[in-house]
Amino acid sequence: MKRIVTLILAAGLILGATSAAQAVDFKVSGLMQHRVSFADRNFEKHNGDDKMRACSRLRTQIDVIASESLKGVMFFEIGHQNWGKSAQGAALGTDGKEVKVRYSYVDWAIPQTDAKVRMGLQKYTLPNFTGIGSPILDADGAGITISNQFTENVGTNLFWLRAANDNDPEMTKHDAHDALDFIGLTVPLTFDGVKVTPWGMGGIIGQDSFKGSGPDMTGIAMPGMLPLGGDATIAASSDKDHGSIWYGGIAADVTYFEPFRFALDAAYGSVDMGTSKYNGKNFDVKRSGWYAAFLAEYKLESCTPGLLFWYSSGDDANPYNGSERLPSIDPDVYVTSYGFDGTNYGGAAQTLGYGISGTWAVMARVKDISFMEDLSHVLRVVYYQGTNNKEMVRSKMISNPQDSVASMMYLTTGDKAVEVNFDTEYKLYKNLSLFVELGYIRLDLDKDLWKGVGYEAKENNLKGTFSIIYKF
Repeated sequence: MKRIVTLILAAGLILGATSAAQAVDFKVSGLMQHRVSFADRNFEKHNGDDKMRACSRLRTQIDVIASESLKGVMFFEIGHQNWGKSAQGAALGTDGKEVKVRYSYVDWAIPQTDAKVRMGLQKYTLPNFTGIGSPILDADGAGITISNQFTENVGTNLFWLRAANDNDPEMTKHDAHDALDFIGLTVPLTFDGVKVTPWGMGGIIGQDSFKGSGPDMTGIAMPGMLPLGGDATIAASSDKDHGSIWYGGIAADVTYFEPFRFALDAAYGSVDMGTSKYNGKNFDVKRSGWYAAFLAEYKLESCTPGLLFWYSSGDDANPYNGSERLPSIDPDVYVTSYGFDGTNYGGAAQTLGYGISGTWAVMARVKDISFMEDLSHVLRVVYYQGTNNKEMVRSKMISNPQDSVASMMYLTTGDKAVEVNFDTEYKLYKNLSLFVELGYIRLDLDKDLWKGVGYEAKENNLKGTFSIIYKF
């Protein structure tokens, strides 16, 4: 009996030691977000859209940490749940099926080196410092990222992103022409008061890669990469089985002259998927363009005023020779809180665009305005104008300027807009903030031009939102 007890105790000690050796730490963080908004989201006159909306979202990240060299991350999202929508579980009775997996990856260090590897579903964002965001790529995807810090001043990030593969529902076997893959390299250089990151990215576009894909591919990537008139059918019937896409860019941030700060973002990109047919004519499935953005700001004790300028190339007068706008994959520009995605979950955002293709703009901004503890504001005034040739509208390649909102609302050289934001944050508790966002967009489109394709814009557009964010 004593021997049995001894064996049991020994086994228990061994199992306990093994369990301790394999112990991991769990770290849970996230956001609970709720909002009510009243806004003009559709700029077409008499559009009939609901102005009043309410919505909720829950984001939870779980870090499973084994050591400094190994951890796993899972990021779950519930929502958006628009209140009253039964399909989203926000109507009477709730109980919807809205759980999504945004991230699911493993971080690990290569033994005996400083190199780190991230594999799985992760965030991909191209370098930017001006505060615009990335008008090319800022999205979640599947792939691998390898990072290494060679010296105190020089690092590298090499990544592979598989954006799409095997999504065509008409295919009964694997299709060699339906993958969309990117490989990119960024080289962060850090010096005293100066950060510079040159970068490049290239990819292969299968002619069938847009078929059967999800909303980010068909609703954002496809219109952002193809010229006006291009779609999945046009791409699939091109004379190239595989097209090409490439970018080169640089981002710089200068704080050496504090309290002054200067930043620059610039990039050129090109897509070539060959030639197809449109309206019985040869149609170049190509798109090439560039952008540059410059920021200057000055930090004061109670606020930070600044000026931001950008220019992005626009289409010429020929609708059949491809597009001259900057191609975008899945952009996220957050320069304002009404026209773009700079909202604190206030909603009624991205009404002008996800990117900035085919426009130029100048913005005066005062951020971090604070005269009272826990209360802060930001004021923005922006002037926009298009860089696209009017002939693209006359040729009826587009009939609603918001149809191209996935890259940027289509503005010609005769179209202008002014946006004003005044956003407020009040920290009620350490982890709970209240937000009020007020916005106004004045659209001054070329009326005769757009009436020729049956579109009439609502000139004065307003937004008012209230939201709360609980961070845990």
